Amino acid sequence: MSPLRSCSFLALVVSLAALLPAQIQATYDTYGKGCPGTGVGIGNGHIVPGTYATVYASSNNVLGFSNATSKYQQVFSATEFPSAYTMTALGLRWDNQLTRAIDGATFDLELQVGYTTRTPTTLSTTFAANFDSGTPVTVLPRSLVKYPNIPYPVPLDPTNFQLVIPWTTTFAWVPTPGRNLLVQVTQRGNSSGFPWPYPLDAGYSPNTARLYATPDTATTGTLDGFTYGYVMSFFAWTSTAVPVLGSHDQPQIGNTCRIDLLQARASAPAFLLHGVSNFVWSSYPLPLDLGFLGAPLCSLLASADVVLPVTTTAAGKGAFTYSVPMNFAFVGVPFFNQFLVLDPGANPLGLAVTNGGAGVIGN
Repeated sequence: MSPLRSCSFLALVVSLAALLPAQIQATYDTYGKGCPGTGVGIGNGHIVPGTYATVYASSNNVLGFSNATSKYQQVFSATEFPSAYTMTALGLRWDNQLTRAIDGATFDLELQVGYTTRTPTTLSTTFAANFDSGTPVTVLPRSLVKYPNIPYPVPLDPTNFQLVIPWTTTFAWVPTPGRNLLVQVTQRGNSSGFPWPYPLDAGYSPNTARLYATPDTATTGTLDGFTYGYVMSFFAWTSTAVPVLGSHDQPQIGNTCRIDLLQARASAPAFLLHGVSNFVWSSYPLPLDLGFLGAPLCSLLASADVVLPVTTTAAGKGAFTYSVPMNFAFVGVPFFNQFLVLDPGANPLGLAVTNGGAGVIGN
C-alpha cells in the first residue's frame, strides 16, 4: 500500500471511530428515604453499639462484608438489646470519612445469627466454639447481595443505614442473663473477581468485639486484642413498613430494566414516577416535604414528568419494566424514579412513598 493510500485509510478509520458513541456504563442506584405505610416488612432498626446511635464512629471496616473472601464474627453484649423483638434484617452504614466515591458490587454472602455465652473479652479464636448457646440460625443462606454505589461526599445522617440486607429467616431475640448475640458473616467473593474494599462505619466499644480470618473456609481467626467492630442496625419485623424501591438491573439500550416495589400495602394502586430531575419539579424544589398535604415524613424525591400505573400483589410487591430502545441517542441520559402507593391507613393524605432511584442509560 502506498504512503498516500495508507494515510487515507488511517484517516477513514479515525473518522469512523469518531462516529461511534462513547462507552457509558449503565447504572441504577437508590437515594433518599420513603415513609411508613401499612405494608409488612422491615421496620425500625436497633443500632448497636448504642454509643453510635446518633453519631458516627471513629473508623471503618472492610473485613467480612467486603475485601478478600473471609469469615467474620462479631459479638454484642446483651445489654445493647434491652427488650425482646423479632429481627428480620441487618443494616450497615457508609463510612463518613471517605475522600472519594466508591463503586458498589455484588457480594456472595451467608449470614448466621445466634446466642453465645462469650463476651467481647472472652471471644474464642475458634469460630465454632463461639456459638456455645444453641444452634445458630442461618438468617441468610448463601446469596448474592447488591451493594449500592457510595457517593462523594457521603450524605451525613448517622440514622440512615444505606446497606440493608433482608433475611429470609427471622431471628427472635430474647434477653437472657449470661447470653449475648453473635453474628457470623461468610463472604465468598464478589462480582468484580478481585478484592473489593467497601468501607463501612466501625468503632470502639466495650460491648462488641470481632474475630476474622481468610479464606472463607477458615476454622480459626484473629482477635484484635481490643473491643472494636462494625456499627450495625438490627431491624424489626413490622406491619407499618416503609415501601421500598430497588432494582437488580442496569438500564442499557436494547435491553429491559425492571424497577421493583416491595413492602407496600397489599393489592393497592401505585404509581412509578419517571422524571428528568431530582432537584426540581415544575417550580417546586426537590425533595419536597409532603407534610403540608397531610403526609408527614413523606417527601417527593423525583420529578413527576411521566406517571406509570402499577398494582401491588397480595404480598405487597409490584414492578415496572422499562424496554430501553436500541438507540444511541439515549446513551448517557439520566432519569429518576419514585413509587407512590395509595394507602388510606398511612396518613391523612392516604399516601406512602418509597425512596428514590437514579439511573443512567448505558451501552
